[in-house]
Amino acid sequence: MTKSNDRLVELSNELDENIIAVKGTLELVDSSVTEDELHDLLLKAIERMDTIQRLSHEMIAALKNLIDKIDEIKSKKEDI
Repeated sequence: MTKSNDRLVELSNELDENIIAVKGTLELVDSSVTEDELHDLLLKAIERMDTIQRLSHEMIAALKNLIDKIDEIKSKKEDI
Protein backbone atom coordinates (compact mmCIF):
# COMPACT_ATOMS: atom_id res chain seq x y z
CA MET A 1 0.00 0.00 0.00
CA THR A 2 2.93 2.36 0.60
CA LYS A 3 3.81 2.17 -3.09
CA SER A 4 0.24 3.13 -4.04
CA ASN A 5 0.17 5.88 -1.44
CA ASP A 6 3.46 7.29 -2.75
CA ARG A 7 2.05 7.31 -6.29
CA LEU A 8 -1.09 9.13 -5.14
CA VAL A 9 1.01 11.75 -3.36
CA GLU A 10 3.13 12.14 -6.50
CA LEU A 11 0.03 12.53 -8.69
CA SER A 12 -1.46 15.03 -6.24
CA ASN A 13 1.72 17.10 -6.27
CA GLU A 14 1.81 17.08 -10.08
CA LEU A 15 -1.83 18.17 -10.21
CA ASP A 16 -1.14 21.01 -7.78
CA GLU A 17 1.87 22.14 -9.80
CA ASN A 18 -0.10 22.19 -13.04
CA ILE A 19 -3.10 23.95 -11.52
CA ILE A 20 -0.84 26.66 -10.11
CA ALA A 21 0.87 26.98 -13.51
CA VAL A 22 -2.46 27.37 -15.30
CA LYS A 23 -3.55 29.98 -12.79
CA GLY A 24 -0.30 31.89 -13.33
CA THR A 25 -0.66 31.62 -17.10
CA LEU A 26 -4.20 32.95 -16.96
CA GLU A 27 -3.03 35.84 -14.79
CA LEU A 28 -0.44 36.63 -17.47
CA VAL A 29 -3.16 36.48 -20.12
CA ASP A 30 -4.82 39.37 -18.32
CA SER A 31 -1.71 41.50 -18.75
CA SER A 32 -0.58 40.32 -22.20
CA VAL A 33 0.21 43.09 -24.64
CA THR A 34 0.02 41.53 -28.08
CA GLU A 35 -2.23 39.02 -29.77
CA ASP A 36 0.74 36.69 -30.27
CA GLU A 37 1.54 36.75 -26.54
CA LEU A 38 -2.08 36.04 -25.76
CA HIS A 39 -2.17 33.14 -28.21
CA ASP A 40 1.04 31.60 -26.80
CA LEU A 41 -0.20 31.89 -23.23
CA LEU A 42 -3.52 30.30 -24.08
CA LEU A 43 -1.73 27.39 -25.78
CA LYS A 44 0.39 26.88 -22.66
CA ALA A 45 -2.73 26.88 -20.49
CA ILE A 46 -4.40 24.33 -22.77
CA GLU A 47 -1.32 22.07 -22.60
CA ARG A 48 -1.36 22.25 -18.80
CA MET A 49 -5.08 21.46 -18.73
CA ASP A 50 -4.40 18.38 -20.88
CA THR A 51 -1.76 17.32 -18.35
CA ILE A 52 -4.19 17.91 -15.47
CA GLN A 53 -6.77 15.76 -17.24
CA ARG A 54 -4.26 12.93 -17.76
CA LEU A 55 -3.10 13.09 -14.13
CA SER A 56 -6.70 13.10 -12.92
CA HIS A 57 -7.40 9.93 -14.90
CA GLU A 58 -4.26 8.31 -13.45
CA MET A 59 -5.28 9.29 -9.93
CA ILE A 60 -8.77 7.88 -10.37
CA ALA A 61 -7.31 4.62 -11.73
CA ALA A 62 -4.92 4.40 -8.77
CA LEU A 63 -7.75 5.04 -6.31
CA LYS A 64 -9.89 2.41 -8.00
CA ASN A 65 -7.04 -0.10 -7.67
CA LEU A 66 -6.71 0.73 -3.96
CA ILE A 67 -10.43 0.32 -3.39
CA ASP A 68 -10.40 -2.99 -5.28
CA LYS A 69 -7.51 -4.22 -3.11
CA ILE A 70 -9.29 -3.14 0.06
CA ASP A 71 -12.44 -4.94 -1.06
CA GLU A 72 -10.39 -8.05 -1.89
CA ILE A 73 -8.76 -8.01 1.55
CA LYS A 74 -12.16 -7.58 3.24
CA SER A 75 -13.57 -10.44 1.19
CA LYS A 76 -10.69 -12.73 2.19
CA LYS A 77 -11.17 -11.84 5.86
CA GLU A 78 -14.87 -12.66 5.63
CA ASP A 79 -14.04 -16.05 4.10
CA ILE A 80 -11.87 -16.92 7.10
